[in-house]
Amino acid sequence: MKWRPWILLVLLVISCLLLPDAEALGAALPQGKTIAVLVRGTPSHAAATRSLLVRALLDGGYRAVDEQQLEKIRRSKAAALALEGNVDAILQLGRSFGFSVLLSGAVTVPKPVRNEFGLFTATASVSVTACHAANGRQILALTESAKEIGYTPEEAAQKAAEKAASSAGDVILGKRAAGQPENPASKYTVIVSPVRSFAEAHGIVESCRDAGALSASLLRFAAGKAEVEAEFGGTAAQLVAALLRVRKEFFEESAEGNVIRLGKQ
Repeated sequence: MKWRPWILLVLLVISCLLLPDAEALGAALPQGKTIAVLVRGTPSHAAATRSLLVRALLDGGYRAVDEQQLEKIRRSKAAALALEGNVDAILQLGRSFGFSVLLSGAVTVPKPVRNEFGLFTATASVSVTACHAANGRQILALTESAKEIGYTPEEAAQKAAEKAASSAGDVILGKRAAGQPENPASKYTVIVSPVRSFAEAHGIVESCRDAGALSASLLRFAAGKAEVEAEFGGTAAQLVAALLRVRKEFFEESAEGNVIRLGKQ
């Protein structure tokens, strides 16, 4: 079968339209452009998020507006509108301050929750969008979340905000896909003894969750020993350290492969 030239041209145009735009997918920000980073949220959380995003950009070889110039941008009346996605405000800021891309973020941290061991768990969410300052066209949009534990509500909230911001920075630089965990979760068997009751054994399951496990369940309880399966996005040593922070009466006996043995005072 002979292909007529006009048919080939039509097929070529259609294939180009179907191909994904790298910028639209948010695979990377355009290189060689100056990027301004604005973040809204609680002052301490917003400042930490902004600092981590700027650091990620610099590490990735991008040009970022320095803190002194950012302070001038933040004081501009158009900044608040730009953070809400107002295109005219974005264009105005770009013209006034000479940057090419606006990276705007929002960090939210609901009130941390206190657990039965007196520690606090906080969950933070960082949403980021990037737009061309010349025409307001969106380049990327993403949201990353993180959960952290702290001895005070403030510590837990700050740690969660910083972790979510770091995750967003990794996605922006293409180190991993949006929503992908920083570390692939592994399954660990946590064996604790002596344990005297099912209620105590189930308390260990909750302790694993409080220590940051994505999931935890009781495998068996017999002869004063509880075996819990925990899915955790880190190493065995990190899980042990987190559990010892949550449960002061625990101590490490051994950690071999994916099996962790803890004693109980």
